[in-house]
Amino acid sequence: MCFLRLCGASSAGLSPEERLVLASFAMHFGGRGPVKMTLRELSGRLGISVRVVARAVSRLSAEAHLVVNKVSIGRGRPSSAYELSAMMQARLSGGRGEICPPVCKRVIKNLLSANNEQSGKGCDGVVQSNSIGFKKPPRRSDIDSPSASARWLLAVLFSYSDDLGVVRGVTTLELRQATGMGKTKLKSQLMGLVDRGLIRSYVPGASNTLFVGAKVSTTYFLNLNHPFLGVGRDVSAVLALKEYGCDRRELACITARPIVERFLRGIEDQAFEIFCLRVDGYASFLLTRRWVELSNPRCPELTQSVEDMVSADFQMPNGSAVGGAGVDVADWVVVVEHIAWLAVERARWIRKLVMRMPSGGADSTHIQIIPAPKHDSEIRVTVLLMGSPPVPHVNCLVINYTLPRVCSLYEEEAEIPIDERYSFGLLTRPKD
Repeated sequence: MCFLRLCGASSAGLSPEERLVLASFAMHFGGRGPVKMTLRELSGRLGISVRVVARAVSRLSAEAHLVVNKVSIGRGRPSSAYELSAMMQARLSGGRGEICPPVCKRVIKNLLSANNEQSGKGCDGVVQSNSIGFKKPPRRSDIDSPSASARWLLAVLFSYSDDLGVVRGVTTLELRQATGMGKTKLKSQLMGLVDRGLIRSYVPGASNTLFVGAKVSTTYFLNLNHPFLGVGRDVSAVLALKEYGCDRRELACITARPIVERFLRGIEDQAFEIFCLRVDGYASFLLTRRWVELSNPRCPELTQSVEDMVSADFQMPNGSAVGGAGVDVADWVVVVEHIAWLAVERARWIRKLVMRMPSGGADSTHIQIIPAPKHDSEIRVTVLLMGSPPVPHVNCLVINYTLPRVCSLYEEEAEIPIDERYSFGLLTRPKD
C-alpha cells in the first residue's frame, strides 16, 4: 500500500479531499486506461460525494494528475473519460510492493471506496444531542461518518499501522506532508477520530533527553473493531483485567534500589507516560515473540535481549539530570537492568494468566498491551489486544479481581458497557 503515501508525497499543494479522490481513483482505475462515466457514477464508485469529486477532478486535471476529456455516451448523459496522467502512473508504478498487514489493506480499500457506506450503524460510544438549529435531527450515520479529510487521514494512519492498529514512530511533520493538512487542521481531525472511537487512545510525544534522539513521536492506537471500517467481526480480541494496586510509578519503584528509585521519581509526568509505553512495548514483544522462553525463570538470553532494547531507547542523563539523581555509568547499568526486569516480570505475569485460559496459551499470537487511563482510586487496569481470543468463540473477556469478583464474557467488543470501554482505554472520552 505504499502507493497511498506516494499519492500524498506526489500531491504537494493538494487538499486532503483532493488526495483522497486521487488515491481512490488510482486504486480503482490505475493502469486501466481511460474510464468513461458520468461524474455521478464516478462519485458512486469512489464512495465520495459528487461535490467533493467535482472540485477535486477539476484541480487534479489542472495539476496534471488526471487527464480528463469530454466524451458523449448518449443523449442527456454528458460524460468524461478519466485517466491517471503519465506522470502519476510513472510515480506509482514502483510503489506497490511495501509490506502492509492484510487487515490494514482491507481497511484502506474500504476507506478509498464505497464499501464503507455499509457502515451506517453509527459509531459506538458517540453521544449525540439534538442541537438547536436543526428542524429535523440529522441521522446518526450523517453525524458519525467521518468527512473526506478524516477518511484520508485515517487511511494514511492505517498505512503505517501494524496488524493490531498501533501506529508508532510517525512524526507530525510526516503526517502533515502525507495528508496535506496544516498543524491546526491535523490536530482537529485527529481529535475527531478519537471522539468517534476510530482512534482508541494515544500517548502524546515528548522531547526529553531521557530518550535516544531526545524526541519521541505520538503513538496512536487505532480501533480495528470499529464498524465504520467494514472489516467484519472483531479483528482483535480483548482481554481486560481490573485489580487492586498502586499506580505505575509506585509499582516501578517498589522493588527498585535507591538510585533507581530517585531516577524514576525524577522523570517528568509526560515522559513517564512514554516510559510506561516503552516497558509495555517490551512486554508485548516478549509475549508475541518469546512466549516459550518466558516459561523459563532463568533465561539470561531473554533478559539480555530486553536490556539491549532498553539501551537502544533510553540514554544516560548528563550530569545530575532527572530530578537531581546523579547517575554515573555504573548506576546506569543498574537502571537499565531494572527497566528490563519490569518488562520481563510484566510479561511473565500476563503469560501465567493467559495460560489458565481455555485456549491453553497464546504461542504465535500477536499480543499488544494498550495504555489504560489513570484511576483516582486504588484500581489498576491492564488491557491486551490479541490476535486470537483466549477463550474459543469469545472475543472479549473482562476479569474483575476487585469486589465483586466476576469474569464477564462478550462475543464482541461492542457488547462491553460504554463506561467500561472508557475505563479500560478501549475508547477515549470526548473532552466535552
